[in-house]
Amino acid sequence: MNELSREILIQRSKFLSVIRNFFEERGYLETDTPCLKSVPSMEPYLDPFLVRSPGDRERGYLITSPEYSLKEILSKGLEKIYEITHTFRSGEEGSPYHSAEFLMLEFYTAGMKLESLMDFCTELLERLFSKFRNSDFDPGRVKRWSVRDALAKFAGCGISKEELDRVVSEKKLSAIPAEQRTYEDSFFLVFLNLVEVNLPEKEFTFVYGYPPELAALSRIRDGAARRFELYYGNLELGNAFEELTDPEEQLSRFAAEQELRKRLGKEVFPVDGGLKRALREGIPDCCGISIGLDRLFLTILGGVSLREISPYYGRF
Repeated sequence: MNELSREILIQRSKFLSVIRNFFEERGYLETDTPCLKSVPSMEPYLDPFLVRSPGDRERGYLITSPEYSLKEILSKGLEKIYEITHTFRSGEEGSPYHSAEFLMLEFYTAGMKLESLMDFCTELLERLFSKFRNSDFDPGRVKRWSVRDALAKFAGCGISKEELDRVVSEKKLSAIPAEQRTYEDSFFLVFLNLVEVNLPEKEFTFVYGYPPELAALSRIRDGAARRFELYYGNLELGNAFEELTDPEEQLSRFAAEQELRKRLGKEVFPVDGGLKRALREGIPDCCGISIGLDRLFLTILGGVSLREISPYYGRF
C-alpha cells in the first residue's frame, strides 16, 4: 500500500462521506455491484485485468467500470442511483495521474438531460470546495466549451476528417498517412495535442458535443453526440453520456466495438448477458457519468500526484 499520512487518511474518509451525504440529500440510492465479472466491459481502448483461481478452475475480469451492472439496476425501475467502487485498468501506471486501481463514482438519473447533469456536477464541486477549502466556489467560472468551438479556438479547424487531417499534416502530429487513419485517430491527434493541453489552467471545464463518430454509448442529436467530459486544467475527471437506450442501436455499436478491438489486436469479448437483459427489459431515458475520485480528491486538495492521496498508487 502507498503510505499516506494520518491527515490524508482522515481527509480521504471525510471526502467520501461528503459525497455520500450529497447524494443521500437528493434521494439517490447507493448501490453495490460486482468488481469481478465473467465478461468485462466492451471499451475498445481499455484493457481489463484477467483473474484466475488456483488450477484455473475459475476465471473472470476485474471491472473497468460498473456501468453495465448499474444499467441492469436501472432496468428494475430505480431512477436515481450511484455507486462508489474500486475499478481496475491495465496499463494505467506510469504517470502522476494514473493508477491500475482507483475509486470511481458513477451515477445515473432518469429523466435528466445533459445540461442539467452539468449543473448537478457543478453543485457537487461547490459542496466539496466548501468542505475542504473553506472558500467560495464560483459556479460561473466553470466553463462550457463545445468541441466545435474548442477545435476552432485551439486548432483552427472544424470537425470534418479533411480539416483534422490538414492540421495533423501542418503540425506534423503523425507520420501515418491520412488514408490509413480512422476518423477517431485524426480527431484525437488534434484534440489531445492542441485542445486538451490548452484548456484553462486551474479551472473546471465541460467539453461537450462530440462528433457522432465518438458517440460510444451516448445518444446522437442534431449531428452531435450527447456527451461531455469534465476537466480540471487538462486533467480529465469524468465522462458523461445522455444514455443510448435503444437495444438494436446499442447492440449494433457493440458489434462495431468488437470489430475495433479485433483491428487493434486486442481480445474480443462477448456482450455482457446482464446488459442484454436490461436492454430488453428497458432502460429509462437518463444521464450517467463516471468520475475518477482519486483525481477529484487530488484536485480539491490542490496536489500534483496521486502518490500524495491514493493508497493504490505505484504498486506495480
